[in-house]
Amino acid sequence: MNNERLDNISNSLGISKRKRTLFELEQISDNEMKLIIKNGKLNLSVPWFGMSGNTPCALVPAGLFEAIINTLKNAQKENFELKLEKSIWQHIPVDFGDVWSVAIDEIKKSKFKKEPNLDRVVKKIKKEHPNLFVDMQSLIQSKEN
Repeated sequence: MNNERLDNISNSLGISKRKRTLFELEQISDNEMKLIIKNGKLNLSVPWFGMSGNTPCALVPAGLFEAIINTLKNAQKENFELKLEKSIWQHIPVDFGDVWSVAIDEIKKSKFKKEPNLDRVVKKIKKEHPNLFVDMQSLIQSKEN
């Protein structure tokens, strides 16, 4: 077993060797495998770590898996929102909330296959709705006159 790799994974999750359940998967037939607990006990509330041949594996309770996915989704959403906020502020909005609303609507109505280029989205909004942004050129010209 590749115990060092499994040790690193379980340690990063805060699961000590003493509390860890190790298993091995053994192929019985094309559609059947046998799970052999090598160390630990049957505890379905924590992840189990093991090997299938030379491949490290983990069995994760559905509730924990759902929590991990939700945490990743929230982190992705926060990261996206921070990027959008930064892009909006770089274009000097008159009212941040208005630009945010227009940007969210624009992103929702456009079917992006991957994360949109937020600078492009905000530039498009600035071009279509110049009243939502401070016009720096006219400010500079009025100061000069």
